[in-house]
Amino acid sequence: MTHASDGGPLIPTGSGVIDAEHSSILDLLSAMTAGGPVGPAELTALRLEVAEHFATETVEMAVLTAERRERHEQAHRSYLASIDALIVTAERGDPLTGDDANRLMLWFIVHSNTADTELVEAARRAGDEPPMISMDEWLDSLGEADRDALRS
Repeated sequence: MTHASDGGPLIPTGSGVIDAEHSSILDLLSAMTAGGPVGPAELTALRLEVAEHFATETVEMAVLTAERRERHEQAHRSYLASIDALIVTAERGDPLTGDDANRLMLWFIVHSNTADTELVEAARRAGDEPPMISMDEWLDSLGEADRDALRS
């Protein structure tokens, strides 16, 4: 279930796999932001889920320009680094706040609804075959002057 279909914060991207992964990640983040535990175990589970999801997206990124792909991958690296920093904080025994979980949630929603939606659309467009037209149809579509020019 993608959360956007039930009024949740995620826009469906159109990729069943990516949307399912988004839903799983959102479930983990929702538990944290709803007052559930935000400790090393929860953050590590989140990191694993997010890293697997980013690996899925990396395959799809082949259709992006090198610059756009690098920006998307940099965003992923930065998010993972944020989770890693929170894991270190939690492992030290320092308390994490609701703001920490909210920041993770906010980034994920914005990224999913913008960059990931764009990524899936770019992959879809890249997979579309160009329209094919027969030579006869093409010749028939030309004006008389163009057909005459081809004959000369």
